[in-house]
Amino acid sequence: MTLKPAIVLSAVTTIVSALLITAHNLTYVDTSGIITPKLEEKCVSLMGSGNYTIVSDWLEAGYVIEKPDSINKLILKDDGAAAFEIIADGYNKGGLDLLIAMNNDGSIRGIEVVSITETPGLGTNVNDTAFLSAFEGINDKAVIVRKTPGSPSEVEAVTGATYSSKGVASAVNTAISVYREMRALK
Repeated sequence: MTLKPAIVLSAVTTIVSALLITAHNLTYVDTSGIITPKLEEKCVSLMGSGNYTIVSDWLEAGYVIEKPDSINKLILKDDGAAAFEIIADGYNKGGLDLLIAMNNDGSIRGIEVVSITETPGLGTNVNDTAFLSAFEGINDKAVIVRKTPGSPSEVEAVTGATYSSKGVASAVNTAISVYREMRALK
């Protein structure tokens, strides 16, 4: 008698799981190669109006380099400008979704926050224009410091958001490194 409820429960959960999988497979749309209006707005803010393309196959595009897992998208503008959408760890794992545009000389052109899931009022403060603009022009390893920066590659951490600040710097360093490799191939 005690076996019957377990069998019924197993059958119900199996049927519901199968229906959920079927519904997902029928309705799933892959948006990894699509520039959403929000992402396009960020691209225009950093690189100006134009036509943008997501490079989905790096090898086919001639970039014979290993793509770091943190890079979500490589976006190229019709005039040759490039930006990376990078997911970085701040205080939260994957808490920073950043769009980092590059200058032709390999320096940072600008940064836009696509989304952020850091601690409200602390980590979210890295979305401050003054903080993000401090990375502009950096073409070497960005370093977060707790004092007034002493070199062009140093950026002062946002108070109370050291992990988030370091996450932004890590994303910047990834963008600089990968863009340097990409330029060497072209």
